Amino acid sequence: MRKPILFLLVLLVCALPFSGGAEGTEPPAGGPEGAAGFAEENPDFNPEDLASSGMSASGAGLVTLTDEQFSVDDIPAEYLEESDRPGRVEKIRYTVATEEGNQVKIATVYLPYGYDTSGERYNVLYLLHAASGKPQNYLNPDSATAFRNLLDHMIADGKLEPLIVVAPTYYPSEGFMQYMPLTLQVAGIDGFPQELVEKVIPAVEQKYRTWADSTDIEAIVASRAHRGIAGFSLGGVATWNVFRQEMRCFRWFLPISEASWADEDGGTSGIWDSDVSAQVLYDAVKEQGYEKDDFRLFVATGTEDEAFEISTNQMISLLEYADLFKPGENTSCSMMMGGTHTITAVYTYLYHILPALFVQ
Repeated sequence: MRKPILFLLVLLVCALPFSGGAEGTEPPAGGPEGAAGFAEENPDFNPEDLASSGMSASGAGLVTLTDEQFSVDDIPAEYLEESDRPGRVEKIRYTVATEEGNQVKIATVYLPYGYDTSGERYNVLYLLHAASGKPQNYLNPDSATAFRNLLDHMIADGKLEPLIVVAPTYYPSEGFMQYMPLTLQVAGIDGFPQELVEKVIPAVEQKYRTWADSTDIEAIVASRAHRGIAGFSLGGVATWNVFRQEMRCFRWFLPISEASWADEDGGTSGIWDSDVSAQVLYDAVKEQGYEKDDFRLFVATGTEDEAFEISTNQMISLLEYADLFKPGENTSCSMMMGGTHTITAVYTYLYHILPALFVQ
């Protein structure tokens, strides 16, 4: 039985475009045919028919549930240039134990303009790179990045509350850039949620002013409403893993351009079976003791993205669990007609979604 795409589109709260170049070499993500495979299974789907369901398609090919129309030109050009009110990017190091011994890892940290003198506490977003990427793709202490510039301008113009952004890595050690076999990548991202909670968060939140009163696990859990995680591609898979394993420490989730791979046996067959991955996600939330009011989920992809089909099918399957995943309440999905699998797209997604995070 075909899964109508209109089920997915009920989730659409904002629509965000993809553009630009790839971050790095990726393992196969989703179906190789992208939207072509979905179109073959859903030959009657026409974006122009969405209006009858309370949705609309903009001239830029974007689909949205709201009256707003988003386009590839939404980010003002000057927002990608350096600001006269720049934040600061620092590098922190922390140590993790591995079978090969202790490994030193890094994360880069964005502090908003005025951090040093404000005395304020800040919400924290943890942002994960794609396969073969690194924290400096987003935030580099040695030079301004497009993403840092975007944050600076959004905060300066009052479009975004000042926040701390942390870019860690799920790779084993600093400087690790070579391509990993898929089996090792899966192992790395499966173990990353524990590392994030036990190593990364304490290293960051004991140094900077966040809403955690201490780095004890009780304080980290108590401040979960002020903490979010996002990730692109393989980083999106890692974000789903955090969703499954460590919801106690996070309230806000933004997996971009990738579905959860998890199946009920601890494997990755969920990448090909959306009913399986959706069941695993549902069970994981329930087993952690949470309900729909306890988290917010934002998903983003594009119809020409290689992860489009699996991301779309998974969201459709998740909608079957209406007691946990409720469009317009705690779950939304942004889709761009013609959007592709690129890092520059992440900036546009974040441009639209970041203002919705940490809104209690």
